Amino acid sequence: MVMIGDVAKDLTAGTIGGAAQLICGHPFDTIKVKLQSQPTPLPGQAPKYTGAIDAVKKTIAAEGLGGLYKGMGAPLATVAAFNAVLFIVKGQLVAHLRSEPGASLSINQHVVCGAGAGVGVL
Repeated sequence: MVMIGDVAKDLTAGTIGGAAQLICGHPFDTIKVKLQSQPTPLPGQAPKYTGAIDAVKKTIAAEGLGGLYKGMGAPLATVAAFNAVLFIVKGQLVAHLRSEPGASLSINQHVVCGAGAGVGVL
């Protein structure tokens, strides 16, 4: 039986979890891309960035702290929706497989719920 309160809870948790994941991880991706896409220096010249810390310092100096989060809008919308769907589908599968409310699931049942959630976002 689908409980609207459970779906709302899963939707909220998935959205917040997805946003938190992106807010924490996006600066690392930004710096990785800056390091990977820097031009190859000419012989005798230093590279634009000497490493990750140098890239962070130069990005913040040139663009402010927001430079680490540039381009985050579209991924924020998609990762929040993606995780919300994962949480909702897994929550509904857990509720369906429980023998009674609050009962523990076996490891195999958890695997089925996780796999089902993965299929649900395809």
